[in-house]
Amino acid sequence: MKKKVLSVFLLCFLTLALSLGAQQLKPGVYNAITDVPGILVGSYTEKNTGTTVIICPPNTVGGVDVRGSAPGTRETDLLRPTDLVNKVNAIVLSGGSAFGLAAADGVMGWLEQRKMGWPIGGGNVVPIVPAAILFDVARFGRTAQENPNASFGAKACDAAKTGPVTMGNVGAGAGAVAGGLKGGLGTASVDLGNGVIVGAIVAINSGGSTVNPKTGELYARYLELGDEFAVLKKTAQGPFISEEIAFAFPSDPIRNTTIAVVATNVQLTKAQAQKIAQMAHDGYARAINPVHTMFDGDTIFALGTGELSAEVLQGRATWGNMEANINKIGAAAADAISRAIVHAMINATSIGTVKSYREAFPQAFK
Repeated sequence: MKKKVLSVFLLCFLTLALSLGAQQLKPGVYNAITDVPGILVGSYTEKNTGTTVIICPPNTVGGVDVRGSAPGTRETDLLRPTDLVNKVNAIVLSGGSAFGLAAADGVMGWLEQRKMGWPIGGGNVVPIVPAAILFDVARFGRTAQENPNASFGAKACDAAKTGPVTMGNVGAGAGAVAGGLKGGLGTASVDLGNGVIVGAIVAINSGGSTVNPKTGELYARYLELGDEFAVLKKTAQGPFISEEIAFAFPSDPIRNTTIAVVATNVQLTKAQAQKIAQMAHDGYARAINPVHTMFDGDTIFALGTGELSAEVLQGRATWGNMEANINKIGAAAADAISRAIVHAMINATSIGTVKSYREAFPQAFK
């Protein structure tokens, strides 16, 4: 009897594994979160800090998962599966630490003018705009008072569009530093087939490093789809990076946090969105070491726009087909997060004494 149960389990596991690996995955058209239909992205940058807004199509459901120990967030409680509001109008990612949360005010005003929000009667709405920030205060020559405010959010909305997304020293990633190297904004997507798209956008400002100290190669380089990292050599060739640089918390111990949004055009419940956000944190762990530290406020939002039923993924498992489909989306979201971090690092440019990955490791590039 035990052998029979084990055989059935192995058969189910193999079936799931084959369903995940049967199709050759590829990036979306833009290899960006904007490959998810209806998602718009805009950034505003000023004095090496900034704000990025992700504007959602109607009826988008959201979830969130916070893993770092020093988060700065807004409206995250609202996304709990037990709470009333089940739609999201936009997500804000911003520099400026807690001051930068004010950027969401500008996004709310912009959306309200366009009657985009939770209806409260009389033709009035309250826009639902969760937000997360990273710590770049007083960095790169700014004073402690020069941080994103409401005007940053409004200007980011003005710039919001579909299509290619500018990466590197822009928006929420403008003032970012990752493990002692210049961080930035990055994005990536994957086409799961049958019209299902999963995308991610990340502002990486981590305490941990994105670089393998033994090889000089970005940790998540191996997750490349197609030739998206064509500017990089297949294997980085030293010189090795010291452990001191690889795990640099030195003179800047609290100016960290990586924040991100993952999105899919599949219909999700709030609980399912939250689970996908949880799984997406694995993408941080594959690309950053150490991660989720006491000095980071690592946060990921997950969005489901509801264009397609999850059933189109055709996941099959004895414990539940919908569960198998959520597994697919969550795993894809984690990989998209890792790949977006690589794009952020290779698109970032040096500022002052803070070198970019390209400048610090020119031998890693073709």
